[in-house]
Amino acid sequence: MPLRRALVFVCLLALAPRTASAVQYELFIDIETEEDLYDLLVTEQISESSFNALLLLYQSRVELNRASRQGLYLLPNLDYGHVDRILAYRREVGVIRGLGDLVAARVLESELVRSMRAFVIVRVPDTPKPHANGFLRVQGRWSGRHDRLPPASAVQARVKALHNLDIGVAGTLTRNGLHRTRWDPNRAALSAEAERVRFDVPKLYIEWEDDEWEIVAGTYRVGFGQRLTFDVTDQATPNGSFGDYELRRDDELGLACRRSAGELQVSPCPSDRVTRVTPDYAWTNRLAGVAVGLKALPLGPGWLQAYAWGSYQVHRIAQIEIFDAEGCDDPRRDEDPACGAPPVYVRTGDPTAPASVAALATLPAMYVEGLAGVNTSYFWNERAHVGLTGYGSVPKWLVRGVELGFQEFSRKPFGGPFGALGVDAAFGFRAQDFFAEVARSFDSQLGGGGGYGLVLRSVTTLAGSEVDVSARYYGTKYVNPYARPVSAPDELDGLRARDEAGLRLRAATQLGRRLGLRMAVDGWRELSSGTLNGLLFARTDLRIAASWAWSLWTEYRNSASQRFVLATRLAYEPVRRFAISGQFQHRWVGSKLAGPRFQQDVAAILNVTTRPVDLLRLRLRVRYDFEDVWDNHRLPQTLWAYLDAALTVRERDMLRVRYDLRAFLDHRASTRARVPNPEHWLWLEYIFRY
Repeated sequence: MPLRRALVFVCLLALAPRTASAVQYELFIDIETEEDLYDLLVTEQISESSFNALLLLYQSRVELNRASRQGLYLLPNLDYGHVDRILAYRREVGVIRGLGDLVAARVLESELVRSMRAFVIVRVPDTPKPHANGFLRVQGRWSGRHDRLPPASAVQARVKALHNLDIGVAGTLTRNGLHRTRWDPNRAALSAEAERVRFDVPKLYIEWEDDEWEIVAGTYRVGFGQRLTFDVTDQATPNGSFGDYELRRDDELGLACRRSAGELQVSPCPSDRVTRVTPDYAWTNRLAGVAVGLKALPLGPGWLQAYAWGSYQVHRIAQIEIFDAEGCDDPRRDEDPACGAPPVYVRTGDPTAPASVAALATLPAMYVEGLAGVNTSYFWNERAHVGLTGYGSVPKWLVRGVELGFQEFSRKPFGGPFGALGVDAAFGFRAQDFFAEVARSFDSQLGGGGGYGLVLRSVTTLAGSEVDVSARYYGTKYVNPYARPVSAPDELDGLRARDEAGLRLRAATQLGRRLGLRMAVDGWRELSSGTLNGLLFARTDLRIAASWAWSLWTEYRNSASQRFVLATRLAYEPVRRFAISGQFQHRWVGSKLAGPRFQQDVAAILNVTTRPVDLLRLRLRVRYDFEDVWDNHRLPQTLWAYLDAALTVRERDMLRVRYDLRAFLDHRASTRARVPNPEHWLWLEYIFRY
């Protein structure tokens, strides 16, 4: 009898009216600010790859009146059914003048449209040409009297004008990095200048885009197909290029002194007091140069798309990722001391004076990468195309007097030039879309030369449900640092899309308006070892009542290390101005080599958000983490709380102030020497929109 009731209940749910659901992310994404994304990452509700995609999408935005089918599918929570309805409505009316039009025309539900606001730009072509809009964002952080001055600071700005012109820039005050690395022949080692304050402009672009052409100069991102041949966008369905002015942050204090003794008698870093300082704002180096795209040239029953891009990007690199190629021809010989990373001495005013050695150093302006690529695709319609993508790269080291190379575990292959060539295709009918891409990589590594990769993918879109099934094969010799396709989280020599064959299924469904289900099953085989691995994820979101929502999710990963996570979250929002939620998580982590004992971690999180008046939003979060509950001398035990106040100064401007308190409670020797403990962080941010 209980079984019969359960079956009846499931059938009723299956027949219930269904609303939207899509599988791109681990949960329904509904945010207002960038800080909301960081909260989702910190509370482990989304993965790092999902965070990277959403952060870039939030900072770049999708232009609703110009985006292609692939571009609109980037928006969280939308499946291909929603995208096709938006495109059909756009063709019917010509121009979408506001997101409210989609609700009024019953193209999308109001909940979906609300979740799109943080990721969409709505530009109307018939606005006066002199009209310009944009924003300026200034932010800074400081962690008290032990921190370096001036505080870590950053600025981002973006202007859109003349309908088609887009300009973006990002600058940051860096204080914690070494400078001007060069080769010291007397020591047969690298040397660098000590840390000092500099203002860097790592991102700057100018872009022109109309209905036919897309041209971007400066820092930009580009990607195509199933991301197997070339992609630096971090997006699931890239097709084209766009300007890049991304900045990001790290929420962990860094060491103020990173030195070992070197030629000195003792290390210049005190061991009894290990001082930590606020990290600088960070960025990811992608491409710098020019990209030109012909978006749609009418040809036969469809249109031709063609892109060409070139980049001359200066890169920084971690010291451990390089080796002296003059004394070692193969960095894989780990037993050979000549194949290790050369030390980096920190220069003083006197070149003959004894010097300390930098530890855990990231060295700036170490090599430049000249890269060129092309893509040409023929589209019969928005759902059917075939395309060819290829690129070649030639790294050149900038340090004179020595021949350097990449270690085998660096993302870039050692030995010289590399590249890839691939073909991708897609077609769809009714509820079904199919995608495929095959690629061949080329490299100059000793014993390498390149290999093959293949991705097959199917997406089925039903009423309120989406199922994504993909199969993949990445050969052991498929060495392509610009491949970011579907892959397992493990790596071989710094690359995820390598040495594996696997099958992944992701599904999401919304059963009525109260119950949402998401799941992912991934199984893969390491080609070199024959090891079978697996990953399972499932999440349930239940709307208990109008004010109550409950979530339960679990994850199991079986690879070199085993991991099992069980988490639950309960949220209460009685009125629009107040919301409170609590989350608890238990994690088991173990290594196959460490025996049957599992490390157990627990985490508890409390979030409170309130709007006492329309212009002010207050948020309080308290998080307690206890890693390895059976051994308080091994891993961190922390209490982290912050209070965030965001004030709308004018109609669209915002002033944000945040205070963080973080205390380390465990009994490790490193915690006893940690300064400061507890940590006090002060954040200031101002966003000016016009």
